[in-house]
Amino acid sequence: MFKKILIAALMVASFSFAQINFGVHAAANMSTLWGDDAENAETGIGFSAGLGMKISLPLLPITVAPEVLIDMRNMTDDNDATLTEWALEVPVLVRLSLLPILYVEAGPTFALNLSVSGEDDDGNEVEFNDDYFNTFEFGLAFGVGTGIVPFVDIDFRVNLGLTNMVADIENPLGKDVEVNAKNLQFALGATYWF
Repeated sequence: MFKKILIAALMVASFSFAQINFGVHAAANMSTLWGDDAENAETGIGFSAGLGMKISLPLLPITVAPEVLIDMRNMTDDNDATLTEWALEVPVLVRLSLLPILYVEAGPTFALNLSVSGEDDDGNEVEFNDDYFNTFEFGLAFGVGTGIVPFVDIDFRVNLGLTNMVADIENPLGKDVEVNAKNLQFALGATYWF
């Protein structure tokens, strides 16, 4: 019992001495889809921007880095039709410092679909039913980064969606059809810490 109390006290003490930084994050990304029904999906260029927080634990090479981002994802198909999705994304990443200037990071991502629009190969806008796309997305992010310049982190991330982008669709016979297509994103970004 004494060991458990001592461990809990040490954990509380280490969190009370944690260093907290706030920053702004921006990234360029390439988005596509993955899954059984995403074989014709091609990549598109997008971006994300938002705020981040870095909680560094004393005496440990571990940092918790949650962010709140506006994420614009573009995807095209083999017919040059474009799909644009805007999402509010919250990655909660845990960083492990391998060297003073190099870290790896991984953690869950949560995204709220704000809007989806489309354009066909002739440039005409395509309307979508609001119920066609899932509102919430869960995924995993992992990557590598560096802090070569003081107050600036540069990172490369892979965001792997685990939730289907498209909601179950009812076919003309009244049966639900599941579309297996999830977001996949490669992002190169930078964070400036205050």
